Amino acid sequence: MYKKTTSIQCAKYCEILKTLPKNGNSNYFNAKKTIKKKIIDELYVYDRSVYVQVESGIVGIIFLDDLNKKPELFAIHKTLKIKPGTYFNFISLSQSGVITMQMHLSANSQKVRIPEFGSNGIKSSIKVQEIYAYYYSTKGNSYFFEGEKHPYWEMTFVDNGELITNVEGIDYTLPPRSVFFYSPHQFHTQRTTDKNTCSYMTIMFDMKDMDSEKLANRVIHCSKNMFQTLSMFMHLSNEKWEHINELLLSLLKLLIIYAMDETNEIEISNQNINPMQQHYEDELMNEITQYIMNHINSSLTINEICDKFAVSRSSLQALFKRNLDISPKHYINNIKLEQSKILLKNSARTVSEVSDMLGFASIHYFSRKFKLQYGIAPSEYAKSIVN
Repeated sequence: MYKKTTSIQCAKYCEILKTLPKNGNSNYFNAKKTIKKKIIDELYVYDRSVYVQVESGIVGIIFLDDLNKKPELFAIHKTLKIKPGTYFNFISLSQSGVITMQMHLSANSQKVRIPEFGSNGIKSSIKVQEIYAYYYSTKGNSYFFEGEKHPYWEMTFVDNGELITNVEGIDYTLPPRSVFFYSPHQFHTQRTTDKNTCSYMTIMFDMKDMDSEKLANRVIHCSKNMFQTLSMFMHLSNEKWEHINELLLSLLKLLIIYAMDETNEIEISNQNINPMQQHYEDELMNEITQYIMNHINSSLTINEICDKFAVSRSSLQALFKRNLDISPKHYINNIKLEQSKILLKNSARTVSEVSDMLGFASIHYFSRKFKLQYGIAPSEYAKSIVN
């Protein structure tokens, strides 16, 4: 997803205007330019402000304020007034685009080379062609499958119990809520222990151009996202919607993406939470986050939330970490900072007044947190907004 030039991150490079300025003298000139390139290796910088307006197509602008940093790409939205000393260039995000540039006749420019940068759009490198079969099995203790190999991919998800698989002479133990991928032509067996039964789902599918080392022969412990995707796949597998097959293919592709994420090899702390406990946590999180929103204009403390909802400080920390992957203090700060953007944009309040309204300890603390979060000081952000 592209950031737009109206986003806060772009304010350090340009200002947003409604239209191009109406310059009645001959010191300014307009030039139309057709943009077709999707990758560029050079940037321009002017010693005067440059105005830009998109006439047709979708055009991106690449900004840089320091040659030692990485460029940033924004989709142009509304008319821009690019600040002097800012490096920039344009690429086309659609087939092509047309822009109008307005600048002063005496403006001086320079061109600098950079490593190739741009966008080729979103393309898929994971090519799941077809699902051949999928089924859910429950096997008793001491079950043994003598093994097979075939020219397609296979995925096993262990729902309950424990499954032992041997792949080309190597044993792998699959505990509950784990996933294992077999690559094409790998001989493999499966068995249960003499003490436990096992329930598992198998999906056999065709996938092209996948490096087996990225996916196969790994015991992958399900993250919360993986488990929810697998549950949705099983729930929808018997539906008869017109496009259900496309949805199942998309869910399998999503599983593969999660599986290739190395962080999924680490069990997350809430993977053994049962549905009733998760429902309770969801309800509690909704109540706490609503309480935070209702008291965002006060010096809200963690102790106050703990007292209100009768939870310990450590339990509150664990609750936020499991469900939002963030600490409660960080969450409150983020909400306050988002609210400060709204207040700075839609009211005549000063930065100091906004800081006081939202209960920050001081304007200096507020300014530091704002710049750390958005890359621009609140005073500069306020100045960049044009009503």
